[in-house]
Amino acid sequence: MLKSDATLRARQLGAELRRSRREAGLGAEHVADKLGVSMSKISRLETGSCGPKLEDVAGMLALYGVTGHARAQLLELCREIAAGERGWWQRREMSHKQRTLIELESEATRIINYESLLIPGLLQTGEYTRALLQGMGVVPENEIEDRMVTRLLRQSVLRKERAPQLVAIIYEAALRQHVGGPDVMRRQFEYLVHAAAWPHVTIRVVPFSNGVHSGLDGPFAKLEFASAPSVLYIANLTSSLFLEEREDIDVHNRAIKGLSKAALDAGESAKLIAGLAIELDRPPSA
Repeated sequence: MLKSDATLRARQLGAELRRSRREAGLGAEHVADKLGVSMSKISRLETGSCGPKLEDVAGMLALYGVTGHARAQLLELCREIAAGERGWWQRREMSHKQRTLIELESEATRIINYESLLIPGLLQTGEYTRALLQGMGVVPENEIEDRMVTRLLRQSVLRKERAPQLVAIIYEAALRQHVGGPDVMRRQFEYLVHAAAWPHVTIRVVPFSNGVHSGLDGPFAKLEFASAPSVLYIANLTSSLFLEEREDIDVHNRAIKGLSKAALDAGESAKLIAGLAIELDRPPSA
């Protein structure tokens, strides 16, 4: 469970230590015995609720067989935690950025995601994601399938027993931006209508007709937790930004409030999306 005093970096280091231990096939009790520390200390390190000491983390990584670049990155993360750094601008490879996001989504109780030009990642169909990555032309062809699979794996969080509440706020431009052709978009719209019926998913559309609104500066996601501070996630082509400072949260809370006022309610939004799917089903006029 996340702790209220755990910073984002500490939580992520803990998640990486837990993952590495499990990949090594070791139990927490065995690790505690080998390192001469208590089980509670291993638990606190893996939840990010205690300040990690470099020697403890180095010992754990050695025990787990983590070496080279991966070891260096985690030790650097440990040093940043010790320096009290907050927020996180990740310019690491895609697998690390996605792992941080997946870990946060798996612990979240509510996710509020605003998208201005694209369907939210947690609600994309596989064919939409593939067509998007191919059409953008910035992802190497040999990475597209892996990226698509990773995005689909992220979506499993919505199917677990205690799934987070997802509030997806979508600007109408994202619905009008066709990706992959009419058939791909029709099936994407149908999937949105289907997902909107789930009890833990709310989809709302901000229509063009409502003019200027608080989401015009770009997309973001706010992740809320039962016993830890909220985290904001903002991404671009080469990096991911995770924010946890109070003033950043407050600004985006105001943006969410404005978007909620500008958006259609869930029923009207579903009706709009279903109408777009029907339009794509019609044969082109002569």
